[in-house]
Amino acid sequence: MTTRFLSMTGVLASALALGCAIDPARVNDHRLYADDRAVRSTDGAVTFAVVGNTRGTVPGLDRAAGAHFHGAAVGTSIMEDIRGRVGPAGPRFLVHMGDGVRGSTVFEWGAFDRRMEGLLLRGAGDDEVTPGAAGIPGVPVAGDREAAGDKRFRGLEGAWPGVGAEIGYNRVATWSQFDLETAGHTWRVLVMDSGKSRLGSRWNEQRNWIKRVVKGEYDGLLLFMHDPVLDLGTREDVMNVGGGPAELLELIEAETGMMKVPLVFAGGTHTSQALLPDGPFGTAHLGAGGGGAPAMALRRWGPADTAGRNEDVQLEPMFDLALMQAFERWSRQTEIPAVAMDEARASGSFEGFTGAYHPEHFPTYGWWQVTAYGETLDCIFRFRTPEGTFRDIYRLHYAPSSGWKPSRLDVR
Repeated sequence: MTTRFLSMTGVLASALALGCAIDPARVNDHRLYADDRAVRSTDGAVTFAVVGNTRGTVPGLDRAAGAHFHGAAVGTSIMEDIRGRVGPAGPRFLVHMGDGVRGSTVFEWGAFDRRMEGLLLRGAGDDEVTPGAAGIPGVPVAGDREAAGDKRFRGLEGAWPGVGAEIGYNRVATWSQFDLETAGHTWRVLVMDSGKSRLGSRWNEQRNWIKRVVKGEYDGLLLFMHDPVLDLGTREDVMNVGGGPAELLELIEAETGMMKVPLVFAGGTHTSQALLPDGPFGTAHLGAGGGGAPAMALRRWGPADTAGRNEDVQLEPMFDLALMQAFERWSRQTEIPAVAMDEARASGSFEGFTGAYHPEHFPTYGWWQVTAYGETLDCIFRFRTPEGTFRDIYRLHYAPSSGWKPSRLDVR
């Protein structure tokens, strides 16, 4: 097993180093939930799942980031848990926040297909389907790993035929827009590529596209991009990587007004998190990067100067409390090193330092279930406990009249 893993890691590294072109025809198709500019309409609620970073481990990259791998079974269990929720009242589609592969090779896209077996519908198309035993369609968000060795995103095109906005010249766009109409309310969904440096000249194409699609008739915007504007993953300040995420959000707010953007999802660091830095009537920043890849530390607070903020940001207090109670429960069941407990509590040897959940002893794996019904949004975090079970431990509910209202759920 070890020899095979090392050999496949070598194959991956060689392919990426050579920048080998990938043939989209050799990658299995998956069904899109909505093509660019499509409208999905219902009189009832629309529920969907959000998860990112489902890839396998990249030893050098993950080791340098201080990440800890807890085994391939973690990602498998998360996909099975989402699949178990599919049904009339469950997710109609999956938003994958990127880094589903270690690099864009035929082998890696095959591994992605196997991890998603039974959850994602296979076969091209964007016609609306009834979720069922065969699976659900998806909405892909491009991450840095999808671009690794494949700057033209041919692998993404092969896995999701028809993905992206139409930009011509046989090129693949990593941005798109569709509308969710529910109970007479229209949510405009923007899928964007936050990787400014990796897009090169296409960055300005995306900016111009954004200026066009934020015009028109709709009631609110839901934003999805791989790299976060605000993020407490890892022990270092890695918010707003490359400047792209904040630039996109600032552009949208300048064109539409902040009140049009209640929710931004990202999946860059390998953590799950909730931030509400501007209070109940501000934008919620949710991290959906805990999909099974090597886990990273999650700080409880930290500076946000790289994202243009003078004050520290912190985990949304109810979310932090839900995690802390789950951590305390786990610490009573297993032996956690005193230093890891001190770090989480910011006490003892970590008195006066930033509190953080250690990725080796308390990874923040899980996924988000989001329900849009009329003008309201309901975001539930489904936490994978260290012993491998799943619990809904946190809810963030939005209504225009009251803003965001957080609450703890089951943390027993």
